[in-house]
Amino acid sequence: MKCLYVQVKYTLKAGCRDDFYQRFRDNNIREMSSTEPGNIEFEIYMPQDRGNEICIFEKWETLEAQEKHTQTLHFAILCELKAKYAKKVEVKKYWLTDFEDAEIEDVALR
Repeated sequence: MKCLYVQVKYTLKAGCRDDFYQRFRDNNIREMSSTEPGNIEFEIYMPQDRGNEICIFEKWETLEAQEKHTQTLHFAILCELKAKYAKKVEVKKYWLTDFEDAEIEDVALR
């Protein structure tokens, strides 16, 4: 199955990561996003070696489902958090085929 993967990296203002994460949790953003139609996966990570970053990884069935996500109330709340706490936001989108569905050619390395 071909899916849309979205990687979001927030570089936060100094000392703000805990506040951002707590408000993210208080507003149930992960829970609300992961139950949307077309969402396959929605995870948040806090890199231990970069104390001012938070990363979100999303997996969607379709681009339309991901675009509808950006019109929800919890996404609007996330945008407010971003405006308050983030210095920089990087978004990357990839279309990938799940490994189980990929056609794999056995090639001997020389």
